Parts: sequence; structure tokens; C-alpha cells
Amino acid sequence: MLPLSWSLLLLVFALIVLLAVISVIDIQTLTIPNSLNAALAVAGLGFQLGFAPVTSMAPIAGALLLVAIFFLVRALYRRMRGTVGLGLGDVKMAGASALWLQPASLPIFVFVSSATALTFLLFFGKRDVRYGMTGRLPFGPFLALGLLVTWCLETFTDIGLLV
Repeated sequence: MLPLSWSLLLLVFALIVLLAVISVIDIQTLTIPNSLNAALAVAGLGFQLGFAPVTSMAPIAGALLLVAIFFLVRALYRRMRGTVGLGLGDVKMAGASALWLQPASLPIFVFVSSATALTFLLFFGKRDVRYGMTGRLPFGPFLALGLLVTWCLETFTDIGLLV
């Protein structure tokens, strides 16, 4: 658990603003700009270098592994369904988000992101044709929520000591 400081609070504010901008753009355009994914990645590396209790290459390795897994899911879905089910922006955002987290927290991040997306579809999928079986759902807002929840758990609670 990190002690609160002005620099950490400023970082939290910047993270929330960046995730909000990514979410709004993804909802409106179904794309996540590379520049915003790059900003998220650079900020995550900055957090790891400036605040993380253990400085290692583990977050980078975890990010690369998560990108590979998301890319594999993307490729398998496309092969099975004949259409893109996970955009490259989402794959890149997952990797950029992983740079904020320790590798042991990545399953929590993926679970929160996926579970909230599925819950959203459960409640709104039948009501709104855009999100039905043939519709497209922006995944960026769910990745943003997953990152924020997981990062806060890891940073501000004792769960960070367990991973």
C-alpha cells in the first residue's frame, strides 16, 4: 500500500482523465487512438519507475504476455466467426493498462473488464440493437474500469502486498 502524496494524487487524477477520454472516444467512434494508448503506456511506465515498491521488468513482461493473449483471442475469434471481435486498439489498450499493474494482478484486470462488459450486455443487449449478437460494443470503457479498479486495489489496499 502506497502512502498518499500530492504526486500520487496528481497521477490518479491524470489516470482518471486519460481513461475517461479514451472511453468517450471509444464509445463515439469505436476506436482508441494510438496516441492515447501510448500516453497510457508511458504513464504506466512512469508510475512503475516512480512509485512501484519493486522496480523490475515484470510489468513489461506481463504487458507483452497480455498483448499476445489478447491478439490470439482476436485472431481465433476472427477465424471462427469471420469478423473482427476485438479491435487492435483494445489489444493495445490492454497492453498499455498492464504496464500499470504487477503481473499477478492481470487476471483481476481481465476479469473485471470482461465481467463488467458481459453484465452490460446482459442488461442492455436486448434493449439496444447496437449491442445485440450482431452489434459492436466498445470494449475500451470496460478496460478502463478494469484498470482503475485493479490499480486502486493493488495500490491503495493490502492486496498489492499479496501479488
